[in-house]
Amino acid sequence: MKIGILGSGKVGSALGSWAAKVGHYVAFTSRDESKAREAAQKAGHGAKALDLRAMIDESEMILLTLPYGEIARTLEPFAEALRGKVVVDVTNPITPDRRDLAIGHTTSGAEAIAKKFPAAKVLKAFNATFAEVYASQQPRIDGRAITIFYAGDDAAAKEKIRQLIADFGFDPLDAGPLRNSRYLEPLSLLNIHLGRVLGYGTSIGYSLLREKSESKT
Repeated sequence: MKIGILGSGKVGSALGSWAAKVGHYVAFTSRDESKAREAAQKAGHGAKALDLRAMIDESEMILLTLPYGEIARTLEPFAEALRGKVVVDVTNPITPDRRDLAIGHTTSGAEAIAKKFPAAKVLKAFNATFAEVYASQQPRIDGRAITIFYAGDDAAAKEKIRQLIADFGFDPLDAGPLRNSRYLEPLSLLNIHLGRVLGYGTSIGYSLLREKSESKT
């Protein structure tokens, strides 16, 4: 699969490197071209650094890893180029102190992105696990796979993200329609509080236990 990474920070670099390692074509883009080149070089496996329009054009799936507040203004000039693209919102609309949601409960960041870019197939995924887990490329803790929840309204797009999550070795779990991002985004705040305030550290993750016969993945 051809995957574009918008943003070359901790999360974007880690997910892009891992995607390249497991056999996907990966292109990074960043406002700072040197950061995109650095991320591509570190990822190896044929990863590239491209400008934003070229990355959009070449990608089937685009992971949004910029801060939430920068997404709309960054992508707005390229709204039509996103038509038919699978766009995965990895961000969370949290306040600068990382203690509250800037929007939420009656809507979500992912829904706002979908409303802004209706031609894209917007999904939510990878938003409630620390970048350090992705950087370590260790999808299991104590032998149990970390559950990565994903939500969206397009069945074909959801199958693509399910496959990417499975390629990493995580436990992919369909959390329903995109509106359920209203429940997934608060999970990120709990994850931050557990890891950075209560001292559990960043090598943590959620795992949903269920009977195998009831598993949808």
